Amino acid sequence: MSLPPLADLANNDALHSALSTLFEPTPALEHTLLPAVSARLSTSPAQSYGALVDLCAEVALQWDWGDKAAFVAGHPMIGEVKGLSAHSAKEQGVKPTAPVVLARLAHLNALYNAVFPGLRYITFVNGRTRAQIVPELEEAIGLPLSPVPLPDDFEAGVPSLESDEVRKLVRDPSGEQWKAECDRAIADVWLIAHSRLQNMGLE
Repeated sequence: MSLPPLADLANNDALHSALSTLFEPTPALEHTLLPAVSARLSTSPAQSYGALVDLCAEVALQWDWGDKAAFVAGHPMIGEVKGLSAHSAKEQGVKPTAPVVLARLAHLNALYNAVFPGLRYITFVNGRTRAQIVPELEEAIGLPLSPVPLPDDFEAGVPSLESDEVRKLVRDPSGEQWKAECDRAIADVWLIAHSRLQNMGLE
């Protein structure tokens, strides 16, 4: 996908198109990020797309935790194979992924969503395979790390959603651990956007 000329970003349709390409087209982007960025651009136009991403990061610093969580939760989960944007599909792995890896990631995403209510696991893949993301996701949840390559049984060593082990890991959305994870996820969104610019030869 291409981006409109910087001069066109004064138009909200062009800005929406650009932001939806750099990030993902989500309700939070349209209703929270877009209006704030548009207001800032009206007085200080972006000199580059990299500067636009940095502006978005500055805007997000002013959000409350509900807005931050909504922005994070709008992005695709690691391991999803349907409904991905062209950029997300490419970033999550150009090679076919073994069914055991996809099944394990689906289960881990559900565990993550239980441990961090209202969030979605976001990470800057940076060329790694989905299988290589598994231990990172397990670490974020607070689980023992799986060996790589993964065992044939995707459930091996992974607790169920209803287990006491998972209940003990659940983080309070008003607590510091939940907030730190939310901020980490948003920071990776900006890294992903800068990487997309690099792939388009714009940074």
